[in-house]
Amino acid sequence: MNQRTHSWIAIRAIALLEDENTEPNLVKLLKPFVREASVGAWIPDQVDAKRGGAGAATENHVLKMEPYDGYQTKRFTTSKEDLVKHCGDYRKVIQYLQQDNYLDNDWWSAPYKGDVNKPGKHLPNRISALCTMLKDLLLLGSKRVDSLIPGNIYFAQYLTDDVRTKEAAAAMYFFMLSHFIADISMPCHSDARKLSSYSNGLHKELEGHWSKKVGTYFEKKKLWKDNSKLSTREVTSDSNKVIKKAKEVGDKFNLSFSSNPIPDLIKGHDIWLEGIFLCRASFSLASIIAPYKKYPYDDRIKEAPFELLFDNNKPFLDTVDEIVMHDAVLNTAIFWKHLWNKVSKE
Repeated sequence: MNQRTHSWIAIRAIALLEDENTEPNLVKLLKPFVREASVGAWIPDQVDAKRGGAGAATENHVLKMEPYDGYQTKRFTTSKEDLVKHCGDYRKVIQYLQQDNYLDNDWWSAPYKGDVNKPGKHLPNRISALCTMLKDLLLLGSKRVDSLIPGNIYFAQYLTDDVRTKEAAAAMYFFMLSHFIADISMPCHSDARKLSSYSNGLHKELEGHWSKKVGTYFEKKKLWKDNSKLSTREVTSDSNKVIKKAKEVGDKFNLSFSSNPIPDLIKGHDIWLEGIFLCRASFSLASIIAPYKKYPYDDRIKEAPFELLFDNNKPFLDTVDEIVMHDAVLNTAIFWKHLWNKVSKE
């Protein structure tokens, strides 16, 4: 996704958590800094942020899947029923795959393996690493951050204020985390075919389409501003305005969320494993968007033009929009909430 889309997803996830109202302290931490999402949610795609990682290429956060012909076929084969079990039918991509008939039994019984071409790109690895770091940063939180987290950190008495994690810094890391979580829902990030690379059309055109739909309100130069001099009441009023706008944009994607509590990770999953199965679901969707029988995995066809796939099938494009954006927002809220609960309860 582009900058404005990543910013909007993070802010819409805050709104979802606020509406659920089971983790009000997490909302208290994030909501005053909604405008900072225009920076934080985009940091992972800034060239400067990649110096210690995988380089300056656009596709820095991926798990590219393709047919596997090695000896561990059982390990890399996931039936539709197993994928539903490992992702949960509250996700739109799973609801869609459940009723899909294009991916047949032969497709679901074949093994597919995800990989990256350079160390540092692996999406579930990046999410897991950032979650681990963020838990530690929250444990070292400032007095205000510490007041939001149940329990006592006894060694905090030996930490000066200068070395403790401030609210704004904690929020910024949550926004950075949202970037990686949102990328999992982008089908091209999990498809090893050359047609899904950013430079070959479909990937770039999909993201441009979503960015246009989100609109310029969430552009960094419009959204970001320094609120540090505002009163608490003024910050709250301003944050409410931004969140209201985020919900309005959600209507363009036909977003609606269950009134049930935001679920935790699937039972038996850690953050990494949840990410792996979500990438598998995105790969499945990518194989439908650019039908794998027409655009084989052997890269005989290197481009799947956006207009060819969608110009005469707007209902399908609307469906893809809803799936990707619903799940990007929901997954962000799920991972954030899980992380917050782990800090609060461990």
